[in-house]
Amino acid sequence: MKAFLTYLSVLLGGLITFVGASFVVMYFWEAIITRIGDPDQSLIFWYLPILFLGLIGVLGGLVLLAQGIQRIRNLR
Repeated sequence: MKAFLTYLSVLLGGLITFVGASFVVMYFWEAIITRIGDPDQSLIFWYLPILFLGLIGVLGGLVLLAQGIQRIRNLR
């Protein structure tokens, strides 16, 4: 059971990191790159929750991934 939870944490850590990074890329693409030249730049502000969710996801996923990798090393 301990090995299953270890591998599950590595899998979920990688998945959460990927989704968080996707949110960060989505923010930069939709709020900044596609809005270049538009007179209304308010979406840079209104899309900030997407950026913050992405950053929290990346950090949380990396922590979970690092803990899972450390546990795998301890199992062997």
